[in-house]
Amino acid sequence: MTNKSRLRLLHLREQNLQDLFQAAREQLTTLASSSEYVQFLQGIIVQAFLQLLEPEVSVHVREADAGAAKQATEAASKQYTEISGRRVGYELVTSLSPDLYVEPTLCDLRAHDFSVVLVA
Repeated sequence: MTNKSRLRLLHLREQNLQDLFQAAREQLTTLASSSEYVQFLQGIIVQAFLQLLEPEVSVHVREADAGAAKQATEAASKQYTEISGRRVGYELVTSLSPDLYVEPTLCDLRAHDFSVVLVA
């Protein structure tokens, strides 16, 4: 395969990924305004709690999602305790951009010890 072919292939791959990300953002926008949003957030938060297995976690959300996130995090905490037998303390922090698309970097994630970053 020539360098030109590889570059073209990489460009097509990148374009396909961008199309996929855009479609996901559009679906997430629709979900964020639906009645299933709290349940969706709860599932994500439970998964994060189970991956982290930490006694204290910060949940970072958009200001617009604070109400739904509070409800979802309370339910997720109970579900986590049922599944793991452990308790988790959490802090809800409204620190994310109001834009629907936020791409956290590793530095952002390290700045908040054991944080869960919800992008919605």
